[in-house]
Amino acid sequence: MGRKILLCFFTILLLTLGRAGPVAAVTVEVKPGEPVGTLQQVLEEAKDGDTIQVHPGHYRGGLVIKKAVSLIGVDHPVLNGNGNGDVLTVLANGVTIKGFTITGSGKQLEQADAGIKLKSVQRVTIEGCRLVNNLFGLYLDRATDNIITHNEIKGRQKKAAAQEDETEEPLAGLHAGFAGETGDGIHLFAASGNKINHNVITQTRDGIYFNYAQGNRLIGNKISFVRYGIHYMYSDENYFEQNLLTDNVAGAALMFSKGIVLKNNVFAHSRGHRAYGILFATCDHSVAQGNLMVDNTRGLFFDTSLHNVFRGNLLDRNDVALDLISSSSDNLFVENNFMDNLQQVAMITGRVGDGNRFYAQGKGNYWHDYRGFDLDRDGIGDIPHKTGDPFTYLMAKSPAVRLFLNSPAATALEFSERMFPVIDIPKVEDRYPLSKPARMEPLDFAYQKKPIGNHWLGWCSLLMFLIALAIFSWAFGLHRRYWYWISRSE
Repeated sequence: MGRKILLCFFTILLLTLGRAGPVAAVTVEVKPGEPVGTLQQVLEEAKDGDTIQVHPGHYRGGLVIKKAVSLIGVDHPVLNGNGNGDVLTVLANGVTIKGFTITGSGKQLEQADAGIKLKSVQRVTIEGCRLVNNLFGLYLDRATDNIITHNEIKGRQKKAAAQEDETEEPLAGLHAGFAGETGDGIHLFAASGNKINHNVITQTRDGIYFNYAQGNRLIGNKISFVRYGIHYMYSDENYFEQNLLTDNVAGAALMFSKGIVLKNNVFAHSRGHRAYGILFATCDHSVAQGNLMVDNTRGLFFDTSLHNVFRGNLLDRNDVALDLISSSSDNLFVENNFMDNLQQVAMITGRVGDGNRFYAQGKGNYWHDYRGFDLDRDGIGDIPHKTGDPFTYLMAKSPAVRLFLNSPAATALEFSERMFPVIDIPKVEDRYPLSKPARMEPLDFAYQKKPIGNHWLGWCSLLMFLIALAIFSWAFGLHRRYWYWISRSE
């Protein structure tokens, strides 16, 4: 009898311990029209570690995830917010979201309505989702150590916006502002340590915007047709590499930040009155290496930026390769390739700033318009290279003069100044110009250059000259015929 009682006691104890232990994770399948409840009900009933597989169909948005679950879409089911608030909000750590089409967030800028919003969470993975027609694509609010990878983000169709007044603010357009109903593709506020890799972003306000966000890494993203592809504000010690930034107002805007590292990125085809490949504005102690700035109105612009290093980059076919105003000082430019730019260095204020250097340890930069020789074949030009001539100086004062660049008149003016340097033109000096282009690391992704060049301006100016000559000849002939008939009539 005692043995039976003891056996029952141990049996009850084992059952109790078994129930108190961890419950095995389960997989729940959700299909449209099936009696498993709404998707929100399934999320509320799920346990940490569960997987919820959502089959193709349309599902109501406004979802909130409060458990560490994996939400997996099969063939991209659609979550639609129908214009109200956030489509999907994550409030739990360790959530995984994969394979959804997420659309139709609200339009309230004050609430920062988004396709997906992460609020004070960690270790969340968002992968392989399509975020279309939302105010913000992804919004990270104090969210740290998350992974955002292989997503497609496309903003709302931009509405016509009133033109900005450019007369009051000398750096108009550098400050945050919305166009129509367009937010950022990915917005980070006080969000640190995140990895944002291999996403495609287009037609948003800014591609990826950082606000008080430190220590994030961006690898292999493609961003086009936005205002600023990558935008830092008060965000230090960030890193971005192998990103392709094309057809934007600015490929990247680094503002009021320090310690940013950018390597092997492409900044191309930023065209417009205030367009830049890279914009440094009050950005200090940053390093740019191995980047390509191709076919931009300004390849690189510095304003009030100090102690930055610009090494081993290519500036090719830009209207102005480097616009370095006098408020920026103690920056180093070395082993860069300046190729086929209309103007190598702009000097609008008449000086470039104290302490800026274009050489270090006996090496300078490669300038395609260098006129010297390398007789001892040590890879360094025998005479210093000075950028700046009367024509480029005139272009800085009157941008319309640029139309005549590469024309016979520009060539003659440059030759005359070189032979008889009687005009005090401000110049940048590279004491150790490279005789051959500096070697650059190959990019890990393909970039197809547009078949364009700056020499078309020379042909344009030549065509204008021929047209003017034809008009003069026609007018002169008409004048001769007029006097001929006058003399006949007398």
